[in-house]
Amino acid sequence: MAKPKKVRTNVTLRDIAEASGVSMMTVSNVINGRTNTVGEKTRLRVEREIERLNYRPNVNARNLRVSSSQSIGLVVSDVAPAFLSDPFISQLVSGMSNYLSSVDHSLDIQGVVPQQFEQANILKRAGNDALCAILCGPKSLRKRHVDFLKKIGQPTVIFQEPIQVRRHDILIIRQDDKGGGSDVGNHLIAKKVKRIVFLKPASEWPAIEQRELGLRAALESSKKAIDFKVIVAPSEGYSDSRETARQLLEKTSPDAIVAATDSMAIAAMHACDDNGMDIPGDISVVGFNGFEAWRLATPTLTTIRSPAYEMGHRAGEELIKRLRNGVFERKSILLPTELELGEST
Repeated sequence: MAKPKKVRTNVTLRDIAEASGVSMMTVSNVINGRTNTVGEKTRLRVEREIERLNYRPNVNARNLRVSSSQSIGLVVSDVAPAFLSDPFISQLVSGMSNYLSSVDHSLDIQGVVPQQFEQANILKRAGNDALCAILCGPKSLRKRHVDFLKKIGQPTVIFQEPIQVRRHDILIIRQDDKGGGSDVGNHLIAKKVKRIVFLKPASEWPAIEQRELGLRAALESSKKAIDFKVIVAPSEGYSDSRETARQLLEKTSPDAIVAATDSMAIAAMHACDDNGMDIPGDISVVGFNGFEAWRLATPTLTTIRSPAYEMGHRAGEELIKRLRNGVFERKSILLPTELELGEST
């Protein structure tokens, strides 16, 4: 029986360069993702030789040479222990993690309650090349956390915070939640609704603040006599949201409920069922974020589609460019949202 082919474990950049007929610098550029300086045919030739020779980079040696850990730290400020089960956070994390993996970087994640944000281990140690943060809590607390991130001095991406940070190594990436709120408002105005309730959780998220602002702005600009109320659920969990909406509907009959998230909207739809209300005959319901849950609702939910995955992916791209070039190309990025019409309105 033929002996199995022995795989070389000591392949060097020089070996790949000689096999490809290019310089060692060209090989290094391909391996480290600096392909803007390498032609397409050359890149493919080098990648074929990397695969054929079974080249595996010496990660420890490379990190020592470039003073890099090849790791990005993400701190999620959230009152919920199971923060990764939140569809928005999981989509964002997936987008970032997938991109970073493609360029040989890892993502280090830690969740903390808002009051303990500054004690997060990721922020204390020097084990990551750059940082990311998702902030929660009152505006004053979030501002303090942004100031704390400024003092750390590492390249940092902050998600969803509608602030401008100048003269610091910080990039803000967010979706257009205010625009999404405005789209919802205009849609309901066209439906001639007269009474709207905005259902939101007690936790203060900057994105939800922007959604409410956009909704209010659309209603005010219409100059129509629309009654607008805000009700607050103890949390955005299903039980709290359903019970809060149920109690509301026992006291009053709005024409529409706009919920801060899709999960809260679906809970509100079930509260409508509890009160014998037909959707959309008696009442319209709208959600936010447009992940898979809106399709599973009966009737299907009108919602705002979120580019959460794209936000995470874009953050990974911008951080890697920052680590290579020494500066963020911009201070803020705003990604569009989109109104997705379902049967609930």
